[in-house]
Amino acid sequence: MLKRLFASRKHPYIPGLNRPEKIEIDLSGSKLTMLMPPHSNYQGFAGKEPPAQANIYNDGQYVDDSSLPEWQREGVSHLTLLKRRWELYGPLWRERPLGNIRFGINILRYDTLPEGMSAFNPRHFEQMAMRSLWFTGPAQPYTGRSRAPINWDMNTREPGAPWLYYEYQRDYSHDPEPPPEFMHTYRGGCLRTPLDDHYYLNMGYGYLGYAPVDICLEHMNALTRKVLDSVHLELGSTAKERLAEAKRKWPDARATRHREPEPWVYPEWRDGDEDKGEDHVVILKPGSPPPALIP
Repeated sequence: MLKRLFASRKHPYIPGLNRPEKIEIDLSGSKLTMLMPPHSNYQGFAGKEPPAQANIYNDGQYVDDSSLPEWQREGVSHLTLLKRRWELYGPLWRERPLGNIRFGINILRYDTLPEGMSAFNPRHFEQMAMRSLWFTGPAQPYTGRSRAPINWDMNTREPGAPWLYYEYQRDYSHDPEPPPEFMHTYRGGCLRTPLDDHYYLNMGYGYLGYAPVDICLEHMNALTRKVLDSVHLELGSTAKERLAEAKRKWPDARATRHREPEPWVYPEWRDGDEDKGEDHVVILKPGSPPPALIP
């Protein structure tokens, strides 16, 4: 309670920060372990607690993107395992938090991955990630422009599977007026790694912070780094077999270790008229096409 009593923008209070919980999930034989603070939401809304185990091959659990207009369909299905929110509080007399971090763990099944490609191939995994960035960027122009990837880092961990980390930020350079300072905290990132040829584990976060931005990001980044640095994944027998097969097929496969933000051109668009049967977004002038998947 003393920490909350003396909390400030410079030294925000984060409930449970020093009492992290151990998360353990069996993902069809692959064991995920990590540490994180408990869920906190000042409005009382619950998060989504992880299951002890999940069958990643149970297709009925996934939500696909078939409800979207064709040009917005990546062909990827999602299974959400965990949703948490971590509040950052200021002075005791301020009831509402200064900001929050949203964190989630998902399994993604890449339904449209061409035959002859595997997420365990670093080059293929990179292509999958770049398409995902396009479909959450230019394919959703109504959410605003973004700069991505930022701080891209593709590497490998034992027993040799690719691990990818990257961040994204809101891009206000095309806005007619500069945004309020706190909006420069609108950013996020993810850490992901394959579980099978068409499946990968994704751990992502997003910020809604406060000004001064540099102080806010210092605390938010420290928390997300601590959580992601605690991640350990022990591949199960099936995943190890797929990884070994990928290494035999593509012994020299390499991904780009570092990348700069993509200079994608966003489409020109307008709100659709639902009474006339139009889609939510009507494209007036196409932008950059989605990156290709090349076996």
